[in-house]
Amino acid sequence: MKKILVFLFAAVSIIFISAAPLWALEVENVDDQGVFSFGDDIFIFGSDILVTEDIAGDLIIAGGRINVDGDIEQDLMAAGGIITINGDVGDDIRISGGTINISGNIEDDLMAVGGQISISGAAVIGGELAVSGGTLDIACTTGGSAYLSGGTIIISGKIDGDVKIDGVENLKVTNTAEITGDLVYSSSESATISDEAVIGGEVRETIVERIEETEIMRATPWAVFTATYIGGKLIAYLGLFVLGIMLILIMPGFFQRFNDRMKKTPGYCIGSGAIVLFGVPISSIIIFIISIILFITIIGSGLGIVATASNFILLIAYGIFIYVSAIFLSYLLGRVILSKASLNMDRYGWKVLAYFIGLLIIMILYNIPFIGWIVRFTGVLFGLGGLTLALKDMIAKSKK
Repeated sequence: MKKILVFLFAAVSIIFISAAPLWALEVENVDDQGVFSFGDDIFIFGSDILVTEDIAGDLIIAGGRINVDGDIEQDLMAAGGIITINGDVGDDIRISGGTINISGNIEDDLMAVGGQISISGAAVIGGELAVSGGTLDIACTTGGSAYLSGGTIIISGKIDGDVKIDGVENLKVTNTAEITGDLVYSSSESATISDEAVIGGEVRETIVERIEETEIMRATPWAVFTATYIGGKLIAYLGLFVLGIMLILIMPGFFQRFNDRMKKTPGYCIGSGAIVLFGVPISSIIIFIISIILFITIIGSGLGIVATASNFILLIAYGIFIYVSAIFLSYLLGRVILSKASLNMDRYGWKVLAYFIGLLIIMILYNIPFIGWIVRFTGVLFGLGGLTLALKDMIAKSKK
């Protein structure tokens, strides 16, 4: 096990250090859109986006109005205002938007969060369905269970499994609906279920006012988990993205110092990161013990207050450094990738694009099952060490 962890740690370290030769990137500007490729994977962002060609890999897309008419061989990840998916997807779809319309086939699972979500009867989903929104119209055919949450939900499709619904206000099961498993839902009122609807299992209704919230959570864990997990990840990404573009605008020179340090002395960066990551908590414990001893004595009580306040400030700064380290590391990663393209990286817009690319990759790597925590740990070491040395360089320069 130790050899495996060492190998993974070393592999991730090599990825962070030598990203440039590993990735081939092509960038293209189409009107107000940014289009770039990462192997077979395609990344697109802009205001109005239309995808008509087939994609051999993944498609990651963000924009105001999005239409995907081409087929995607791998995953589709999308975020936007109005999203329409007409093409087929060879693996999973993870999507978030105001209005979402899906009519293409999906080989595996669909996870969606939005205001109004409509999945047409022409769509066939090979795996499970996890959808949360204001209004849901589920007319598709699925190969697995459905986990739903919303204000108004209409089910008219064929679900090969259970249907579990949490916190619905109005639920309607039409005459064309077929559910091979159980229908389990919690609501303030009973659902409208057609006599012609086919439900292979049981119908279990829970009136919200008669139970505690914890019991609702226990009754429908997957629906609650899905909505919370997706929403939490989106909020975390957006929070880091907004903070990052502000910092890039305010302190571009410090980002450059960080990049220079990481490229010239990556070994020193990871060593410094380890010292700060483990040294600060140990120092905090020592300061805490000293402050307790000072509080015991009457003469040293004043110094105890100062030590406690200093320790508190140290821990706050420590937490902030760990949090923003992902921002600086993402920007560096994006700059390395975009270095293959002929772009003027002094322009703020291209800097934001570099940060967007890097942050997206970092967030995906951090959330890989089983090894994600190793990637995150390695990233924190690099980012924390680079920040520490960049700050040291800035202080040394100011003294000259």
